[in-house]
Amino acid sequence: MRKLLIITSMYTGHGHKSIAEALAERLSAYDDMEVKIIDGFALMNRFEQYMAEYTYGPITRMPGKAWEWNFAAGMTFRKPVTTVVASMIRSRLLALLDSFQPDAILSVHPIFLASVLDVLQEAGLKIPLIAHEVDLVDITEYWFDPRIHRVLAPSREAYECTLAHVDDPGRVIEVGFPVRARFMNVPAPAPHEGTVVTVMSGSEGSGIIRAVTRVLLKHTDVHVNVVCGRNRKLRKKLKKAFGEPYHGRLSVMGFVDDIQNVMAASDILILRASPNAAMEAVALNVPVILFGQLAGQEQHNPDLLQAHGVAVYCPQPEALPKCISELFADGGARMEAMRAAQRAYAPVDSAAETAKLLNTLVVPRQK
Repeated sequence: MRKLLIITSMYTGHGHKSIAEALAERLSAYDDMEVKIIDGFALMNRFEQYMAEYTYGPITRMPGKAWEWNFAAGMTFRKPVTTVVASMIRSRLLALLDSFQPDAILSVHPIFLASVLDVLQEAGLKIPLIAHEVDLVDITEYWFDPRIHRVLAPSREAYECTLAHVDDPGRVIEVGFPVRARFMNVPAPAPHEGTVVTVMSGSEGSGIIRAVTRVLLKHTDVHVNVVCGRNRKLRKKLKKAFGEPYHGRLSVMGFVDDIQNVMAASDILILRASPNAAMEAVALNVPVILFGQLAGQEQHNPDLLQAHGVAVYCPQPEALPKCISELFADGGARMEAMRAAQRAYAPVDSAAETAKLLNTLVVPRQK
């Protein structure tokens, strides 16, 4: 029985977790492979985990440039960060490797690449580490460690960016962006009256959701779903501010287990330019308006997604009514063109194709 250890993160957004789950789902088709998913931050002690992982949400929800500064600091102090993370995870990681005995490790979080490789190297363990990038275009230096066995790039742009920074192009493989199975082939929703718009901004409800919601309710006649994720304060604020005056036109939700059904039943999705949410929308074939992005790893996602015709970018909430009106103009011609572009951009089950590739990369090792 071959064994693959997947290292992800459960609380720094939801994209890392979703990618890990998407790949594990498809790998279950291979009877001779056992897959174990772990939260890399859980290899730290409780205090270290809290400081490293659970602060992600509050920082992304802070106004101004809080996340931009945090991201820049992570890039500037990459080597010290790697050293510190390695020291934090060393003992628990080695214990896990001893008990699970993986034939390969797959990391879908960049902070665990060089740190895991350092631990493996110090312990004299020759376990190949495969990296699956989670961003579409803004690929950081964390992914370029020459000791990585293979780097899986989930877009043409990510592939070209990675190639420009590695010495051995043979280590880099272009794959598609993996999406969880429940977003594939979702049944057509029941017909509904009026226009339904769903607003999302990642699992932390970051960004300008309140302003977006206000404009949609005040200046359009659409029904607005707002998915707040883990952001309970935002949920309470929206209900208090808009629940009574716009009763019947507003649905405020927390973390939604069947989010694929909410998204599929929408006429338009208004999203932060998270690659995971955007690619789930593409898989569902629902038109997308992007209203913003996190600095750093999402900086150029709106440009990329617009270039492929799978979304439009409207960073100013006040312009959303006009943007929606333009999508519905001429019998919804722009919406149909966007749906066609989405089908062309992601024509296959990328997670299944990547699982097929991983099946060839995970080979029994000498133990």
